[in-house]
Amino acid sequence: MQNGDIVTLDRVVLSGRAPDIVRKMYSEKVLDDTIVERLTYISDGLKVKGCVARPSQPGKCPVLIWNRGGSFDRGALDDLRAYLVLASTAVWGYVVLATHYRGNKGGEGEEDWAGSDVNDALNLLKVAEQMPDADTDRVAIEGASRGGMTTYRALTMDDRFRCAIVHAGIADLVALEKQKKDFSKFLHKLFGHLPPEEKLHLLKSRSAVYFADKLPRHTPILIMHGTHDERVPLEQSIALVEQLERFGIPHRLEILEGAGHAALKDGSYKEIDRLRFDWLHRHLR
Repeated sequence: MQNGDIVTLDRVVLSGRAPDIVRKMYSEKVLDDTIVERLTYISDGLKVKGCVARPSQPGKCPVLIWNRGGSFDRGALDDLRAYLVLASTAVWGYVVLATHYRGNKGGEGEEDWAGSDVNDALNLLKVAEQMPDADTDRVAIEGASRGGMTTYRALTMDDRFRCAIVHAGIADLVALEKQKKDFSKFLHKLFGHLPPEEKLHLLKSRSAVYFADKLPRHTPILIMHGTHDERVPLEQSIALVEQLERFGIPHRLEILEGAGHAALKDGSYKEIDRLRFDWLHRHLR
């Protein structure tokens, strides 16, 4: 099988209290006017798991590749979060595809944390090419937290994206390792087996502050970050913006006053969605 080949596509049906949560946070339309499916597809020869959300009415729609945060199964989208995160965007008239990354949720391979598993995000473009309602001439990419790393790296590897969005994205692993002890321990588990110089090179290769000059000049990036983010500090995005300005990369920084890292929990998702809606509409519609 080839990259992007669909292995399975199974429709999600919410039950219990989950539909009420979607109604409370969004609206009945998110339930009635979208289809959410669990996806298994091929990426680098591996069967990788993901999700798709799309409008229920037929018709060509722009495509959004959405990159999750977290690590391993933590941060992967369950059925409810697929509706809250993906279907809430699909209802605007987009086909939204998300990967769980290799090795997660029963998928094959091993997660590589913004390394080879960036291909799992990019191969969703090939999945979209097989979907009759996906307009792959109008494509955007988005990521949150760790998914910001995926997004920044993907932008240097494929030039088809008309715009990008990053929320609370990790942009400098080297600085974050020095600043946060718990994160330093996490990186040691992932890469502590490497010699120091090799580890430093790897961290820089996955940190956008060190490759900002390689980002495309035709793809504007909306960067959003909360002032109260204790997991990925605001300074990460500010440092990247300095590099974007240095190299003339089109961007817009939105600082969210009082917002933390988990937008769905602190309510800032409403402002985030307003900014996302306007950005996607401007560049894809």
